[in-house]
Amino acid sequence: MFKSLVPRDEVFFDLFNEITAGIREGVHALVKMLESHENLGEQAQNIKTIEHHTDQIVHNLMAHLHRTFVTPIDREDIHQLAGRLDDILDMAEAAASRFDLYCPDCVCNEALDLANVLLESVNLVREMVSMLRNLKTPARILELTVEINRLEDQADYIRRSTVARLFREEKNPFELVKWKDILEYLERATDCCEDAANITEGIVLENT
Repeated sequence: MFKSLVPRDEVFFDLFNEITAGIREGVHALVKMLESHENLGEQAQNIKTIEHHTDQIVHNLMAHLHRTFVTPIDREDIHQLAGRLDDILDMAEAAASRFDLYCPDCVCNEALDLANVLLESVNLVREMVSMLRNLKTPARILELTVEINRLEDQADYIRRSTVARLFREEKNPFELVKWKDILEYLERATDCCEDAANITEGIVLENT
């Protein structure tokens, strides 16, 4: 009852939306990087800058959380969701930095497919998180969870099948190692999307 008498703090929802906007910007830049396969250092630095800016927003959210006595949703849920969202862009930035560092001879087409799956997943996470402000449409949020989980399965399949193909076909062991590492970070980013979706689903189930 006491919580219902306290003014609703909308700042958390604004910051979550800023975080997911940064994630989408960074992952979109990663897709463009894989598509162009040029100016890798410049593009990797751009993604790093986006990641750093988004980290600062996460820091601002955490600072606000520590200053806030009553939160619109459970404070532990806010903390966990912010952390998992941050992890998405961390993994995407790690993939971009390795693409720049390793400078593979050519782009593995499946890596671009995987990056596009990640972008699709990020777009759904962004939509899902934006709906936390108003939990009047829980069915849509639960639908998004199912779709994000499906995309994670798809990403995992792409990574495993691509690594298997590279072991069969790639003659240069250094190229194989490069792509195996990049693919793993891309797939980990989709894992983090699934984690963020599951946390958001839990928030919905707790509050509806």
